[in-house]
Amino acid sequence: MKKQTDNQLNKEETQNGGKQENTEKDIPESRQENTEQENDIKNQNEKPESKSEKEGKNKQYDELNDKFIRLYAEYDNYRKRTEKEKAELFQAGLVSAIEMFIPLLDNLERALSFEPENEGLILLCKLVKDTFDKLGVSEIESDGKTFDPELHNAVMHEEDSEKGENIIVQTFQKGYTLNGKVIRHAVVKVVN
Repeated sequence: MKKQTDNQLNKEETQNGGKQENTEKDIPESRQENTEQENDIKNQNEKPESKSEKEGKNKQYDELNDKFIRLYAEYDNYRKRTEKEKAELFQAGLVSAIEMFIPLLDNLERALSFEPENEGLILLCKLVKDTFDKLGVSEIESDGKTFDPELHNAVMHEEDSEKGENIIVQTFQKGYTLNGKVIRHAVVKVVN
């Protein structure tokens, strides 16, 4: 008896399972039909846009696009300006530090002129000059050169027709430039 009921249950399950499979297959097809019908109804309910609506949307798009372009250009200008300001601040800090070390080099060279054999002074002068070279600081050449008011500061004049005109004959204080920009003018004596 048990076997018979089990067999009947198995038959019913297979029949029901078969029905479930058939209904599951039918459901996606019916869903597709429903969505297609809904889309058709929506399309029928939607009114075609009039020219004025299209023009309004195009105008709104153009306005938003113009705002975006202007905002992007403003941001790009801001970024460039801040980069430039940052570089200028770095340069100003470098110039300020170098201006503080120039008198140190002047004093080391004066001390070396009194004791030319002092190895400590020689090494210190060389170290400071090498550091200046690495930073882009160069000495303004003056003795025997033509006077240039952008590089030199004349504090004395000498009359000598044999040496020519506007020739520097003596340097009292060396001048320095940083990447072509004058940090300190050379103080010189010029022949007129």
